[in-house]
This record gives sequence, structure tokens and C-alpha cells, in this order.
Amino acid sequence: MNVVKSLLLGTATGFVAVAAAQAADLESDKAPKSADSVKVCSLYGEGFYQIPGEGDICIRIGATARLDGAFNADGNGGPFIGSGADSRNNRIDTRNFLFHGRGTVWFDARQMTQFGVLKAYFSGGFDASTGASPTGTAFWKRGYIGFAGATVGKTQSFFDFLNGAFSYGSYHLGGGSNTYDTGTLLAAYTAEFGLGISATASIEDSTTRRNALWDAGTNVLSIGSFPGPNGTTIIGSTICNSQIVTPDAAPGVAAVNLTGCPTGDYAANQIPDVVGNLRVDQGWGSAQIAGALHQVRAGLYGNNVSALIPNVGPAEFTGQAPADKWGFALMGGVMANVPTGESDKVWVNVVYAQGAVAYTGLSQFGSFGTFSRFNGGSVGAAWALDGVFANTVGPAGAGLSASGIQLTKAWSIGAAFEHHWNAALRSSVFGVVTDVTYPGDLTSGAKAIFCSSPVGPVRTAAGATPNFATGAVLGCNPDFMVWGVGTRTVWNPVRNLDLGAEIMYSRLDQNMGAGVLLNFGGAGGTPAGNYAPQNASIWSGLLRVQWHFGAPPAEEARS
Repeated sequence: MNVVKSLLLGTATGFVAVAAAQAADLESDKAPKSADSVKVCSLYGEGFYQIPGEGDICIRIGATARLDGAFNADGNGGPFIGSGADSRNNRIDTRNFLFHGRGTVWFDARQMTQFGVLKAYFSGGFDASTGASPTGTAFWKRGYIGFAGATVGKTQSFFDFLNGAFSYGSYHLGGGSNTYDTGTLLAAYTAEFGLGISATASIEDSTTRRNALWDAGTNVLSIGSFPGPNGTTIIGSTICNSQIVTPDAAPGVAAVNLTGCPTGDYAANQIPDVVGNLRVDQGWGSAQIAGALHQVRAGLYGNNVSALIPNVGPAEFTGQAPADKWGFALMGGVMANVPTGESDKVWVNVVYAQGAVAYTGLSQFGSFGTFSRFNGGSVGAAWALDGVFANTVGPAGAGLSASGIQLTKAWSIGAAFEHHWNAALRSSVFGVVTDVTYPGDLTSGAKAIFCSSPVGPVRTAAGATPNFATGAVLGCNPDFMVWGVGTRTVWNPVRNLDLGAEIMYSRLDQNMGAGVLLNFGGAGGTPAGNYAPQNASIWSGLLRVQWHFGAPPAEEARS
């Protein structure tokens, strides 16, 4: 009996052991092996991993967290000498210091095909500033596909050349195109010729390059804002191009309805901008030349609607529009290594534009298109318009004298030198200058239209409003120059962690004479009245803490 019991117990123990071993093998087969679940994709560079179950598709994921502390500037370093409530320079409107926080996530997916690498890239996130909603505002920075030399989607313009790479805020004063933060919609093809030489042809969204056209016979031009056509007023809002347009309001002050579109009297988009560049990237540095064509297409002389507009006034309707014109921009830039230290660089970028001022960097999208700074009873004011036009006699029934579109001209230069003190500490000095000219004189051309407009800001020394019949105000000249110089230092105590500090001096030099006053309708803590034109300047600065976690691609790697 004991022998039988021992035999049965031994057999059962054997079955349990075998079953346990088989179960362990089965679990081992089902469980993912760490070596197989995530594979490194070394083909595309650092940080790429194969997506399990997706064949040979590899992805790199990362994010950026940032906090800025600014004085006399916005969260991107833009000095309070531009548009907006802060430039009114008073106790009610102007923030001397503000915080700006931003969080960005990005995804870079790639797959090797028989035609080369297929790439999809996306980045976006949220940011918030002192005086704005504490819950933050969503933004979309990039979203494009790259394949066989083609790039389609939202990305940086192919006209850009490193503007903003050596400074936090100087690009607000020009220095060349800079769509790094905002991106633009485009479709492009790049041909690679070897030895680092390439050429790109691109069609790009023209809306982001529209500063404003001003119909100086009908549409009001105010200090600190672009003009706009009389829209359709409903329930207290102004509708332009199917969108509700609201102005910049002072912190804590309810927004006031804006009569007009921020692009002035531009007509609907017809043709995208055409951009082309020739570029070289080699061991010594990089260089680029580029050109852009921009259609300048206006609405009608007078109001764009033929009916009486409620709460606005009688409509001056002509039914006639000025002929379309082509604006253009040309640029040349170089970034070169210099022998003053390891990784030291110099950068220079030069742009000339006619009827396409946004390509100099003075853009209403992500930068400044208008400038203003109040100081007691004086104000510095300037408008980077693409052009002006006017029905200079009256409605068609009174005898139409059409000016045609008078395009403005602009040039801009940006320059920087960056020195690396050691592997973790670098400093740059930078400067930028941009000049905008309204062609003609006080008897003809853009200057005469601007200085004779009855709906513009210009007044005589006695406070009288000009008109086209009496002619331009003597001493009036809307030409201006903005410039700035500064220095920035960035310390990287650990990899991809940036601790940066910048200080900058900015100045607006305007050309209005002593016999001219500029009218302001009043807003926030600045009263309505006539102000003496005066040059304006400001010191500003920015402290930035930023960490890229995940190996940042070129689209995200700036300090």
C-alpha cells in the first residue's frame, strides 16, 4: 500500500512539474521580449524607434517646456514698440513684466520606400501669458509630409534664412523673413545637386504675407493698427471674409468691435505666392539666395458694398477696382564659421521688397506690421503697408480719379556674431535695421495719398483734417526706420536645457515734420486727441528657461 501511494504521488508530482514547465514556456512565448518590442532605428539618426506592428515605420517623439520672464516685451521678446495695448505706455494698459509659458509636443515619423524616405512631421501645443487666459491657447506649428523631394503641408517658408536663430526678439524689427514659430501652408519641391547644393521651388499661402492695403479714401487708418474695409455689422460684431474680427484690447478691458479686416482692403486670394531659392550647406557654413512673387490685389475704390450700412453711414460705392500688381522680394544670406573659437559663427541676411513688406520680417503674423509708442503728448507711429490707393476726387458720379495701387518699398539687414566660451556657454551680439519708403512726394504717389487722406491719422498743426481737394499736410512723411541692437547669452548646464538672458535696445525713427499732428481715437488709458509725432525707443529683455526632452529636430532645436 505504501508502495502504491508513493508511486501515485510521484506520478502526480511529475505531471504538475511538466505542466508548470509547459505553462512557463507558453507564457514565455506570449510575453514580449524587450529586445524585440522596441527596436532602435539608427538609419534616421538619434532618438528613432520602430513602431511595433507597423513594419519599418520609425518614429521620434519629444516635447519642449518653456517659461519666459520678459520686461517691456512680450513672451517672444518682442519689445513694446509695436501694436497692441502695451505700446500705449500707460498705467492702465502696459505690463512692465510678464510671464509666458509654452508646451510643445512633436512627432517625426519616417519610412524607407523605393523612392526614398517618406516623412511626416507634426508639432503643436499650448501657451499662456500674463494678462491672458490662464488655461492657455492652442497653437499649431508644423504638420507636413516630405517625400521624394516634395514638401507639402505647414512648415517654415523656403524664403527664410536663420532669422531669429541668434536672438529672442530682434526679428520683430525685421532682419528677414521668419516663419519659424508660425509656419506657413505650402507645396514645394527641392532638387539636390550634390556637394550640399540644392534648389527649391515653392508655392506658399499668400495670406500670411499680406500686411495691408489701404484705401485712403474710405477706410480709417488708426495708430497701432492696420486699416480695413467697412464690413457687415451684425449684433455688434464685424464680419470680414466670413470671419469675426476683434481688436487687441487692454488687459482687463473688454474688446471693442473693429470695423475692418486686419489686411486692409486686400481682395480675396487669387494666386499663391511663388518662392524659389538656391542654397548651399557645407562644412564652412551655409548661404542662400531667394526670391518671391506676391500678388497685390485690392477690393473696390470706396466701400465694397453698394447698400447703406446700418450704424456705419452712407456707402461710397464705385464698383471699380484698381488694377492688380505684383509685389516681390529678394534676399541673400550667409552663415559662416569664424576662427575666433570653436563653433563660432557670423550671420548676415539682406532683403529688398516692393509691395511685399512681410518678407523683410515686418509681418502682422508672428511679428510687427505696425509700430507705436506713446509718451505723454507725443507718439511714435509707423505702418508697414504693402500699398495705398484712393478715389481721389469722389464717387464715380462726381468724377472718378483713380490713383491705382501705389506699392511701398522696404529693405532690411540683420546680422549677428555668436561666440562659444566653452561647450556649455555661448553669447551673441546682434543688430537689425529695416527701412520702409512710401514712393512719391506731397503732390503725387503714395506719400500724397497718405498725407491727404481724410480718414487717416494725419492732422495739420491746427488740428484740421486734410482732404484730397486741399492737398497734403505740409511736413507729412510716412517713411520710417526701425532698428535694434542687443546681446544674448545661453547656458546649457545639461544637454538640451537652455538658460538664456537677452537685453535689447529698439528704436523707431519716423519722418513726420513739426507741422504735423497724429490723431488717436482713444483706448484703454490713453485718451483721444492729437499727438505730436516723435521718435520712440525702448529697452527690453527676456529670461528664458527651456528644456527639449527627446533629441530635438531642426524644427524645434532653437534656444
